[in-house]
This record gives sequence, structure tokens and C-alpha cells, in this order.
Amino acid sequence: MKGASTERVMSNYERYRAAATNRPEYYPIGLTPDPARYRPIGAWIGRLILPQPGERESVLGAWLELHHAPAEYASLVGTQVRLRWAPTLDLNARLWGATRSVHLDENAREALAEGTVLGERLDGREHVNPLEALAGAHAHDDLCVRLQGEMAVEQAPPDGGPPVLSITRMPAEITGRFYGLVTFLGPSGTEDGYLVRHYDRDARAFSGPEEQVQLPEVVPDGNGTRNSTAAGIERSPCNPEGWYIYGALDAAGRFVVRALAPRALLRLEPQLYCDRTEECMAYLKPRQWRAFATKGHATTALLCGDGVTPHTARESWREGERALLIHLYGGIGGDNAEPAARTPLYWGHFAFGEARVVREPLADELAFDIVYHQVYAHNADGLTAGALHYSRYSGDRQYGWAGARPIQDILIRLDSITRPFLLGRREVSALDTIIAQLEVMTARYRIADGRGGTRVGALNNCAQDSAQALYTAISTVSRTLSGRGGIAEQLLAVPGQEQRLADLRAIWDELRAVLVPWGSARADWEYGVAVLGGGEYDGLLGTLGRAAQSWRTMLPPVAARAIAEVFFEHGASAWVLRTFQVGGDDPSIAPFVPNV
Repeated sequence: MKGASTERVMSNYERYRAAATNRPEYYPIGLTPDPARYRPIGAWIGRLILPQPGERESVLGAWLELHHAPAEYASLVGTQVRLRWAPTLDLNARLWGATRSVHLDENAREALAEGTVLGERLDGREHVNPLEALAGAHAHDDLCVRLQGEMAVEQAPPDGGPPVLSITRMPAEITGRFYGLVTFLGPSGTEDGYLVRHYDRDARAFSGPEEQVQLPEVVPDGNGTRNSTAAGIERSPCNPEGWYIYGALDAAGRFVVRALAPRALLRLEPQLYCDRTEECMAYLKPRQWRAFATKGHATTALLCGDGVTPHTARESWREGERALLIHLYGGIGGDNAEPAARTPLYWGHFAFGEARVVREPLADELAFDIVYHQVYAHNADGLTAGALHYSRYSGDRQYGWAGARPIQDILIRLDSITRPFLLGRREVSALDTIIAQLEVMTARYRIADGRGGTRVGALNNCAQDSAQALYTAISTVSRTLSGRGGIAEQLLAVPGQEQRLADLRAIWDELRAVLVPWGSARADWEYGVAVLGGGEYDGLLGTLGRAAQSWRTMLPPVAARAIAEVFFEHGASAWVLRTFQVGGDDPSIAPFVPNV
């Protein structure tokens, strides 16, 4: 491997892989748990595999080892298919536009030596596309994904090669293949074994079959901290309402729990209501967040902006509704605190995402399906920028954060953002455009525009670059809907669309004032200049000057509140989902809420 060092700090990613249960090959393909107790995480699930150099021209994306598929394609499970994006003008423009040749620079090589996980298998490859960048993000082919959006299947493609799956959305990283809904009863007395009782949806209670599952203890990181623990999970405050458990069957047919989500967090049953923008914003302040920060708990609140009643807000969250998600996490405090949480100021991490209201079949109730779009710099854990399902980013017991950090997710519903505009038979969606921009931004982050490694700086960080995607997306939709060629007439053909467009324009003006308070936008925001993740412009003073143009986005909690306030003032409603180191109890750590 070009330029590889023989002496490196071991990354957390390699440390975690030492446990066999953290590797996808531990779980035989084709083993399916009882469908009355478990459901697949998605219709199409598989493991990404980086094509060999000689395969790239025929693959034009990545290999996907299929672990689950719809019944009519069951014969493909266990085989490798070619995964590509659909050959539309929009997708080709966006995703080939994010394609770069990868040559690790000196900073990237230094980061590798220090234990940062980079896509070093991509080093020296020309024209690395976003699917390759995702498949090659780790040293091993171990990223498992759920396919999203519309797709096409060619079982017998014209070139005579393996089947082709063409997708319209980038895949979402997941943990596990199946999920169940259980309450924990306690250790079974065997190694890693725990007794659980399944939910009975007819009885609306945890009165279903009892089962032993495997709950392996996770590997500690380089700081000696475990991202979660099984200890005492049966005594968790979340246990009475149950847990969604994500995992797969091992060779012995035992279900191994690799990720958790509190049912109380995802079901649409708020514990608290707030109305009026002023009250909503008070709830989002650090003081209120800390006031609810009881270790082990999960809280949900429904916030209603100006002009929206709690009843109206609650009724508007129906099956199929979508939301823009604003994510924040805090630090790991306590006796075994992470170094960053020992400083006077702690900013946390910011990201956008999306949520959809689905009817969850095991409980037969409405629940949120959450996918984060993480603009995330390379790190020692191997967290890969892109779309990450809740099971991977928050819930994963080894790699996720819900067991170790306080997390706040704001799920925002506002018609001008989350409902599409209809132009004849064409839909134009602000939310879809935001996601499309985030897909490009995260693809660039995975390979650092060809440099190989991203790092956090004043000018470009998670909040800055996520905000750039939001800024660009709303600007794009506003321009599109203000175009010529009969656009105005098509908008007027659907009642209420003209007012929604006026709302979108007003939101754009206010977001512009919030994100760029001192006049014109930064050049990289206005024109998409390809510098990100710590890339340099013109020295320290130039960098700070440009960063100051969007100063609120330098502080993730401030950015989150500022963006949310604009939406509340225009009548948005939002769910605020918070967790405080949920799962088993590790007395050596405590939740540390961002204090700005």
C-alpha cells in the first residue's frame, strides 16, 4: 500500500474488529429469524465490496453482497450484484461531479499514523465515484447498507454480467439485518446470554414468547471507555416500554443484539408539549437540556411554533409524513470523561438528517424511521460520512453514541420544506434537494476532494458544511420555482402552492440573515468552491475572516437553535427526541450537555 507506515497507533476501528461479533462474516447469509418476532431492517440489505481495479469499468459503482431482498428476488440473496446510481441527468451531474482522483496528501498520511481511519485502499485510484468511496472507506469490506428510494433491477443486463441494481438515493449504513421489539428480563446465566420477552401486538403488552439473545460486551476505546454496556439493562428506565433490538443470527441460530433503540423514543407519544416560539426556544437552550439530563432516560417533546396548537400539530404527524432532522450530541463526562469534555466549553457535534413516520408492524403503531446525513470528519472509530440509519449511528452498541453521549434530535415538519411542490407531473421538494446536497457534501468528505482526509477547522466543520448544504438547497429550490416557462401558472394550478412558495422565500431570506449575518454569502457557499473539511484558503486571517461571515455555524448548538427558530416562526411543529446514555449503566461516565 502506497506510503503505508509500519508503525501506527491502533485505531478504535481495528480495536473493535478484534471482536468476532463486530464483523459481518460472523453472521451466515440466509439465516432468517422467526418472522413473527423479527422483521428485516429494509427490503434490500447487503454488504458493500470495493471493486478490484480491473473490475471498475464493468461495475461502475460498487459490488453489493446481498443479505436480504424482496421475495421475488430471493434467488439473488448471497450473490454479488453491481450497485450503480440510475443514469439520470440530475444524478450524473451531482454524483459524477463529486468524483475525484484520490492521492493521500501529507496530512492524510500523518493522520493514518495517528490512528485515523481513511479510505487508504482508494489511494492512487483515478476518478473515484461516491459509491466506490463508500465501499472503500474502511480497510475491510465491512460496511452494510440498506438501499433507499426508487430503484431498478436488471437480472440479465445487456453486457451479460452479474445483475445490476440502479438506485436514486445513496445507501444508508445500517447495523444488523433484522430487528425485534422486546423487554429485557435479565442475564440468562450463560456467557453473553440475556433473557427477553417479545411484544404481543394483539395484547398490546410484552406478553409474547420468551427468548435468549446474545448481548456481547463491547470493546473499550483507546481512552478505556465503552460506548455501551449490557450491565443492568433490565433495570433501565427505558426497559418497561421496551427496546427495538437490531442484529442477526449467528452460526448457532442465536440472535446477537448489535444495536438498540428505546421504543419510547421512536413512538409518536410525546411526554411533553411546548407551544409558542418563545417557549420552544427556551426548551432548546442548554439550561433546559441539562435539566432533563437524567442518565439512562429517553425524553420526547412536541414543540409547536407560532400559530400552531398542540392538537393540530399532533394530528399533522400522520403515516408517510417526512421531517427535516437537526442532530446534536454532547460529550462523555464523569470520572472517565473524554478529553474534550474536560475543557471549559464543549460544542458537541451537529448534523442534518431525515425522518419518516411509518407504521411499525411489530407494535402496530406509528414510529419514526431516522436516517442521519453525517458530514463527519475522518476519525479513529471509522465513522464514515454519509447516510447512517439510527441503528448504525446512534444505536450501535459498539460504534454508536446513544450509550455514551447525550443526544438531541429535532424533527421539523413545515409544509414549505417537507411537502413537495407540484409542477404538472413533476415534484420539486426542498427536503429532497437538501438531502441531495448533503449526499454530495458527504461524498466529498469521504475522500476529502481527493486529498484523502478531512479534519475540523474554524472555516469548515460539521455545522459549517452542513449549513452550506442547507443554504444551497433552499436557494436552488427558490430559483427553480421562480423560473420562466409557465412555472407560475403550474404553481397556481394547485391550491395553496403560491403561499407555500412565498413562505419558502421568506424562510430563505431569514436563514440567509441568520447564517450569513454580514452581507453576501461566503464564496464557497455561493459558488460551491471545492474546499472543505479543513482545506485552506489564504492563511489564518483569511480563514477566520471567512468563518466570521457565518459565525453562528462555528458553534453547533447555536447553529441548531438559530435554524430551528426560523422554522418555528413560520409555523413549524417539531419533535425533540433526547437520550442520556441509554442502555446498561456504566457508573464511570455521565452525560455532558453542550454548554453554549
